[in-house]
Amino acid sequence: MEPVHEQPAAAKTPTRPEDGPGRPDRAPAPARTVRVTPLEEGPLLVDGPVEVVMPDGTVRRSERPVVALCRCRRSLRDPFCDTSHRRRSRPGRSGGPSPAPPA
Repeated sequence: MEPVHEQPAAAKTPTRPEDGPGRPDRAPAPARTVRVTPLEEGPLLVDGPVEVVMPDGTVRRSERPVVALCRCRRSLRDPFCDTSHRRRSRPGRSGGPSPAPPA
C-alpha cells in the first residue's frame, strides 16, 4: 500500500476559480478533467494523483493512479477507503443483508 503524505494547506494546488491568477500566493489550477466514479455500495473512485483538503486544513495526498475515497464514514484511513463498507451494510440499501426487526 502506498503511503499517504500530509502537507500544510498553503502548499496545495488551487482547484477553485477564486484561487487562480488573482491570488499572487497561489499558482493557477491545472487544466484537466478529473474522472470520479461512484461505486454502488462503495467508495468514490477518483483518477489520481489527488490532494484532499481536510476540514482542519491539512492536505492528504496520494500519488496512486486511482484513489478510493470513503463514503460510508467507517474507514480508519479517512478520507481514503479501507473497505470497511464490506463488513456492514446500511439499512434500506440493496446488496446486503437486511437488519433484523426489533424484538
